[in-house]
Amino acid sequence: MPKSEPTSDNKTHQSRFALRRFRFSLAWMLICVTAIAVALGLSMVIGSFVATLLFAIVYCVLPTPLVIFAIFARGDTQAFAIGALIPWGTSQTWMPHETSFANAVWLLTMCTVCGAVAAVTRRWIRFSGT
Repeated sequence: MPKSEPTSDNKTHQSRFALRRFRFSLAWMLICVTAIAVALGLSMVIGSFVATLLFAIVYCVLPTPLVIFAIFARGDTQAFAIGALIPWGTSQTWMPHETSFANAVWLLTMCTVCGAVAAVTRRWIRFSGT
């Protein structure tokens, strides 16, 4: 039996909510590398200000959307948010509370890794049926 053509309402509904595909661009990669190089260069020139700013963003601003996602999101997004909050919460007890660029970068990296591990673990549990 041949498939029926989707109605125009259904097609409009699908295209309106479809996500854009990621497109790799050398121009965007150049812009990102330049921005990172400028940020690292500024951190060498005015190190304490940049370190304090990054520390404030990572320790104060980052947890806010993660908590909202952990409460209200579902699926992989919720698993990522809960996993990303674990290193942030545990670092409050044992990490030195000085505004260090290395501490902020380490915490940001660990939040990303733990969030990704939590999302992958959730998918593995869902697909394996355990």
